Amino acid sequence: MATITCAITSPEKTATYDNLASVSLPAFAGQMQVLPEHAESFVLLRKGEVILQKADGKKESAQIPGGECYIKGDKVSVIL
Repeated sequence: MATITCAITSPEKTATYDNLASVSLPAFAGQMQVLPEHAESFVLLRKGEVILQKADGKKESAQIPGGECYIKGDKVSVIL
């Protein structure tokens, strides 16, 4: 099973999440889900919750104040 890596970077720290099945993002156009092998994209994010679905079925989440996201290959980079 292919997985995704997500890095959430703020001025204070970077948190990295590995072995994810999907990442849900609060995009300005609405909730967006990223799955493995997603097309390369640049997305503006609004304030909300990033939901990190692990490959084993467990979920984690992170509240963000807004920002931007770059998706390339199986890597999701969220910059706050």
